[in-house]
Amino acid sequence: MSQDKFALSEAFGPDHAAAYDNQFEELQAIKGLLHLILETGLGKLPDNARILVAGAGTGAEVRYLATRFPKWQFALIDPSNAMLDVARRHAEAEGFAARCTFHNAYVSEVEAFDFDGATSLLVSHFLTQADSRTAYFRSIADRLRPGAPLFNADLCANMNAPDFPMVMELWLNLLSRTGMTPEGRAHYQQMFGSQFACHGPAKVEHMMESAGFALPAQCMQAGLIRGWLTAKA
Repeated sequence: MSQDKFALSEAFGPDHAAAYDNQFEELQAIKGLLHLILETGLGKLPDNARILVAGAGTGAEVRYLATRFPKWQFALIDPSNAMLDVARRHAEAEGFAARCTFHNAYVSEVEAFDFDGATSLLVSHFLTQADSRTAYFRSIADRLRPGAPLFNADLCANMNAPDFPMVMELWLNLLSRTGMTPEGRAHYQQMFGSQFACHGPAKVEHMMESAGFALPAQCMQAGLIRGWLTAKA
């Protein structure tokens, strides 16, 4: 295990993984919007489509898609084994584990190719360097068929924009509904731009294009979360 993967495994270890599904229950409406866009954006894929799920975490998007597309197959990829363990238990309990493979790895380490579509939900903003973030998107593109769609969603804002303070205030007020303390609020503001990437929307779109995707279309925003639909060029 690489040092970076060890650090991620520690950050998203067993305690975090056990609480993750319920952590943002008060923001369920935003999760629902992400899943609705995902279902619609990828919904015209073949009945037997193979989906690459980058940074799968506990598998929330797979649980949603598996019931709606009963023949789709999913490759859940995440460097945190604890998070994948939760995803695996969900898949077994809900009866779609046979359609899943679980990879405790980075996307760039997975040898499977020619996927029909991909998801990356709230993942790439943890890559604070532009070259690393572009390489992440390229690792997804390299494993897709030409024309295969990607739905990507991340925390994203132009910190120099005049409306940024208002959007950040709104986002922090939303997070306060999850139990965030005043201390946590201050810490979160410090993390944005350090532990969370501060690349603006245009920069993120350029990264995806540079990595081998068509011009991304921003199709949603909820607070600091933005979502784009694109496809392998």
